[in-house]
Amino acid sequence: MTDFRFEPVSERAVRIDGAIRHSLADSCAAVLGEAARARVPISGDRHAWRAQVLAGPVPARLWALYHALVQAVLALDGPAVSAAASALLGALPAPPPAPGRVVGLGPDRLGTDVTLYRAVIDSDPTRPLDLQSPPAEEVDRLTRLVAEARGLMQAASPALADECDRLGHEIVLATNARGSFGGAATVFLWGAVMLNPSRIPDRITMVEALAHECAHALLFGLTLGADLTTNGPEARFASPLRADPRPIEGIVHATYVLARMNYALEQLLATPLLTREERRLATEKLARNRSNYAAGLGVVDAHARFTPEGAAIFSACRAAMALPSLAALG
Repeated sequence: MTDFRFEPVSERAVRIDGAIRHSLADSCAAVLGEAARARVPISGDRHAWRAQVLAGPVPARLWALYHALVQAVLALDGPAVSAAASALLGALPAPPPAPGRVVGLGPDRLGTDVTLYRAVIDSDPTRPLDLQSPPAEEVDRLTRLVAEARGLMQAASPALADECDRLGHEIVLATNARGSFGGAATVFLWGAVMLNPSRIPDRITMVEALAHECAHALLFGLTLGADLTTNGPEARFASPLRADPRPIEGIVHATYVLARMNYALEQLLATPLLTREERRLATEKLARNRSNYAAGLGVVDAHARFTPEGAAIFSACRAAMALPSLAALG
């Protein structure tokens, strides 16, 4: 991927999704080939599965199944590899749900996939998130907010709306008792973004939240999951979006994400679609995000060692934030 423009581009989102799916197909082929050479029994049609993955967008659950296969391989657990690979190939990918699907992280909405999703998101046993599915009424409330937010985005910035629909077509809701979980996006759940409904009271915040998580997905897609920096995870620094110190890779992500959040808000403010209260809220958010961006930029400038791709991606972000108004890009 060589198109590192900061502004959203509908066609690029399509290319990114295709590149990620191709990477998934290639990785699975390598893993399954090794399993076959090790005489691990696997059921399913590998060729038909690959053809469907390459043909078009697929559900996020496919990546969760792939994550389970990777974990089994890392554990050198032959029976688990056999079961995970057979489950993956048995899930010949149907088309993904229509963009804007909202589900709670519970078996009532996700069925048996809830275990797979949890394994991807709540993966650090030393710092468990203890994620729970929100009440049904919260799922209903967020479903309405997502529809309203998508409508605002489509009117204000069709390219941003297309990008979010392609990179985050499924919105998964989760809460935790400590209130420490805000949201998440990961290559291992490609096509889905996770949000905490307790942090999203209105449609302006929903637009901001979708822009936030889809910006993470965009960065993953632009590099096919590779890091933007070469610093490594050991050193920790102050983060503009987290209370705890974070590796520089996370701070680069956070700083870029703040810029994308402001892009979304400025696009909204350039329309007549907002109420007076919503305009006040969006303006306040812009000021707060710019302050946080400046804090993150200081850490990035002082410590980040970028890869060539990371340098190009962040250079475009820096140039956009230097403009008097990000809306000039729209």
